[in-house]
Amino acid sequence: MRRWLCLLLLAASCAHPKPAPAPDLHTARLAAAAAQVRAGCLECLIAAYREYDALRAIPAAVDAATIGAVRAAALIALRERELGMLDEGYLQRARDAAASRPNVPAPLVGILDVIDAVPRANVGAGRPTSDADLERMRVERTNRPAWTDALRESAATDEAIAYTWLSFMCGSSDPRAPSRDEILAVASPFHQMPLVTFREATCKTIAGPLLESLVAAEPRFVEVSYFLGQLDVARQRLDEADAAFDRAYAWHPQWPTLTLSMANVAMTAEEFDRALQMYDATLQAEPRAVDALLGRVRALTFLGRNDEAIATIDQLLAERWYLGDARYWRALNETQLARYDEAWTDIELAAKLLINAEVPKLAGIISYRRHELEVSRAKFDESRSRNVHDCETGFYLGVVLAELRQWPRTTEVLLDTARCLDNAEEKTRTEIAEIAASTEPAARKAKKIAKREQLIVAGRRMRAQSWFNTAVAYFNLSRKDDARDFAEKVAADEVFGERARDLLSRLK
Repeated sequence: MRRWLCLLLLAASCAHPKPAPAPDLHTARLAAAAAQVRAGCLECLIAAYREYDALRAIPAAVDAATIGAVRAAALIALRERELGMLDEGYLQRARDAAASRPNVPAPLVGILDVIDAVPRANVGAGRPTSDADLERMRVERTNRPAWTDALRESAATDEAIAYTWLSFMCGSSDPRAPSRDEILAVASPFHQMPLVTFREATCKTIAGPLLESLVAAEPRFVEVSYFLGQLDVARQRLDEADAAFDRAYAWHPQWPTLTLSMANVAMTAEEFDRALQMYDATLQAEPRAVDALLGRVRALTFLGRNDEAIATIDQLLAERWYLGDARYWRALNETQLARYDEAWTDIELAAKLLINAEVPKLAGIISYRRHELEVSRAKFDESRSRNVHDCETGFYLGVVLAELRQWPRTTEVLLDTARCLDNAEEKTRTEIAEIAASTEPAARKAKKIAKREQLIVAGRRMRAQSWFNTAVAYFNLSRKDDARDFAEKVAADEVFGERARDLLSRLK
């Protein structure tokens, strides 16, 4: 018996060992995809979604992968809305994935409706631009109390729900909404997660150092550059804003809010060709971006491309957005084309919608060129009452008063205008010095300085005419000494010198 036992033991020891079980590769892949979600950058989320979507083909992984796919796709859709990017269809992918399996948690499915109602970062007029936008606003307004409670209750259980809570509440303009600190506290279990840290850093403010730390730790967080650029714009650091926006644009050029921001920076920098290029890029991606349409009008106007500007204004009018601005810019372009009757019609329509100093100022110019002096005087008076610091308006008013032979008011207005022009020249020279000492690119500095030097020349021409008209007014008021003083100021002027000398000869 012992012999048989030994033989059996010997046989067992000689048998081949059982092979080790195959490694559970899908578990490692699921963990890696989850890590990508926590990393939080848009590229990270897209990579996670692709991996989850691929893992759904593995029976042993399908449930976990489907939940992960819903989570990642939902976050991508929400990030696209927050950044104002084009919709790549991820919200629908999240809905399809959620409908394919019964095990997706209800709170996670619930955030899909919230995300659908979150407005896209604006490239319009700050108001809805379509029936779909209006419907989203209605749905959001109707469901906000219930959604707020549901998100608050579940935010501590899932990073996607926590992120949705932050996005939903940080974007609210409701004065009854919780404070920023209260909003962040609800998502505190995920406070150290880069995904959540990113949204906290852009909640009601832009925390620049926090965003910089994110991109330093994860270079794929390129969308951070967009917010850093916005921060630079607010601080009037246009070069830094340009550089930040350029980084974002090189990474993701089909991005309407980004190209609109780039266009606006170019307008501020007086680079109208580049501004036009970026406005056109915005409109190519989002044809109903009415802010870009208005920006395009302004850029074309400053480039002297008046007919093209008017054609773009027609698009604005067809959309019925910015009607007052559209009528103003149409009148301005028509004035530059000497179409004064059409310009008058448009500026009167603009006056019904805009209350500022520029509308009556342009109306005064148009009526002056239509030889309607009393109308022109009234319009310039209206404009000056709204902005007494506009030297050009004072100059035009003085010219009209002189032609109306209202001599006392002519001297009053033109003396004030001459002082205004002196102050403006001093301010412009200060600006030139600041530009010359700045770190802006040489080409940009040269353009900006050249424009301001042209303003100084134009201001001096207005001042010379103001002095001459003042001399004439004093002459007609029989105030010979005052007339002589002002005539002598322009006796050597290349335009008014001869007439000033003739006036001086009459004063002897």
